[in-house]
Amino acid sequence: MHTKHRGMTLLEVLLAVVVVAVGMFAAAAIQLQALQAADSARRDGQAVMATHSERERGRR
Repeated sequence: MHTKHRGMTLLEVLLAVVVVAVGMFAAAAIQLQALQAADSARRDGQAVMATHSERERGRR
């Protein structure tokens, strides 16, 4: 009953590091897109509020 314990090979470790790195880059790209979308929505909201304010001034 001899069990052979083997560690991970260097290739397996490098592959795991590559997989983790790709995942982190993908998460960073999604975060960047979310920040850009939030900024765009903020600017659109400000434009709508400015337009609404100008229309209200014109009614008086």
